[in-house]
Amino acid sequence: MPGSDKYAMPTWPLVLGKETWNKDRLRREQEPWLKMQQQGVGVHVGEWGAYNKTPHDVVLAWMQDNLDLWKANNWGWSLWNLYGGFGVLDSARADVSYESYKGHHLDKAMLELLRQS
Repeated sequence: MPGSDKYAMPTWPLVLGKETWNKDRLRREQEPWLKMQQQGVGVHVGEWGAYNKTPHDVVLAWMQDNLDLWKANNWGWSLWNLYGGFGVLDSARADVSYESYKGHHLDKAMLELLRQS
């Protein structure tokens, strides 16, 4: 996106003017889905993740908050992809110390976070 190189570096929690996005905000945003679940509708969070240009510590903190909430709600989830810019393998994040895994670069910190949920 033209001009995106001038955006402020993302943080988590994220402050946008007078609004703060944090775990409590995420919880409130999920209320409509909780109401549906209470009516017997299954909930699955499909294709979520954060692009490799987002700072790794921010991504992990944001993921942790979401995963905690989804686990508490007994919701399923799936990553946008396993390999590539959103994945745990070969994501090409500049700020990750990768481990070698079967010829790939593994983001072990992200993998462990995902395994906990």
